[in-house]
Amino acid sequence: MTIRFIQKLKKVKEDWGGWFIFFILIYIISFIKLTTHSHSTSYGIFFTTYSLLIGAYILSRFLLAYFHKSVEFDPLYEPTVTFVVPAKNEGENIAETIRKFSQVNYPMNKIEVIAINDGSTDETLSEMYAIQKECKPLGLNVEVVDWQVNRGKREGMAEGVKKAKNEIVIFIDSDSFIESEGVKHLVKYFNDPRVGAVSGHTDVYNRDVNMLTKMQSLRYYVAFHVYKAAESIFGSVTCCPGCCSAYRKAYLDPIIDQWLHQRFLGVNCTFGDDRSLTNFIIRDYDAVYSPQALAYTVVPENIRQYIKQQQRWKKSWIRETFIACLFMWRKNIIAAISFYSYMFLAFSAPIVFIRAVIYHPFFVTHEWPLAYLFGLAIMLVLHGIYYQNHVKKSSWFLPAITFWFYTVMLMWQLPWAFFTIRDSRWGTR
Repeated sequence: MTIRFIQKLKKVKEDWGGWFIFFILIYIISFIKLTTHSHSTSYGIFFTTYSLLIGAYILSRFLLAYFHKSVEFDPLYEPTVTFVVPAKNEGENIAETIRKFSQVNYPMNKIEVIAINDGSTDETLSEMYAIQKECKPLGLNVEVVDWQVNRGKREGMAEGVKKAKNEIVIFIDSDSFIESEGVKHLVKYFNDPRVGAVSGHTDVYNRDVNMLTKMQSLRYYVAFHVYKAAESIFGSVTCCPGCCSAYRKAYLDPIIDQWLHQRFLGVNCTFGDDRSLTNFIIRDYDAVYSPQALAYTVVPENIRQYIKQQQRWKKSWIRETFIACLFMWRKNIIAAISFYSYMFLAFSAPIVFIRAVIYHPFFVTHEWPLAYLFGLAIMLVLHGIYYQNHVKKSSWFLPAITFWFYTVMLMWQLPWAFFTIRDSRWGTR
């Protein structure tokens, strides 16, 4: 008894120490922002606004995420579910993706699976038929749709929605794997008729392959646990990702054709399908985040493939952000302010970086940009300590380096994505 008590006391002490440092950093950031405000006004309204807003925005994400609470599972609410899995050349993963559906803790007679072979040139189709036979004795019906010519992920998703007979449609990417309790924790939110979409929580399946996959794992964790959790409080999750998200079919049916044939700047939209579909839903309904609906996804393992993926995501972010501008003001006032603030910060970041790190130190003060770099470092360490406190598998240093990479290196993809937004090629296929 005494040993257990001492062990628990040590654990509390360790946890308290990490969180103490975390909140001390928040205090330091707030103190710096407040005490340097009068000095920063000499930089002009644009840079002053950015300086104050970036600190307030990041700190508000952590604060709002802290208050995000999951809903309880109601055993009397058990809707029918359709898994939709479009796949192209995923012969290595597709069988395991579908096999996971047969292992979920949910009645098999309330589940159907629609797997779309989207013009694959590998063994994807044969793997689909093999897993179809494997699942049949378990009571899981798997319908295979075979397209000999590639039509694209959006076409596959739309086909799945139209064929679905059940109340809730769950999209799972063909290289993602849902955990056994995932369905229960997705569908429980639909007990509220205001909810039209639910994002699950996705971690990285191939995390330990190399440094790049480890960095993506860190980013996924914070992106979901902090940023999606903060958005979820107001029912305004801006992207329910394809790796694991659920939608109410009754809300999809009226908009699915419009979404399927979406055009932007005169070009058919062939990427950013998940963010786009979320946008269609949150015009009129809520999109929330379920931290307990866990899934894993395979991420790029080399920098070339990763950069192409990120470039595609940046293009869809730009397109759907401008579209969301037209209606986001009708959402909760805090959600709207957060949305427009982040939009301003994202487009301003490259300008601020050039001024703070290049123009001002080389042409004005002739001094190192220590204030900017110190502020950036504190923000990054804040993310790192948060991750370390929650996961306990890593020091704060690697997460801090990870978020430096995303903040400094990848901010330059946004301007490039803006100027190439009409290029609708997938990039990684």
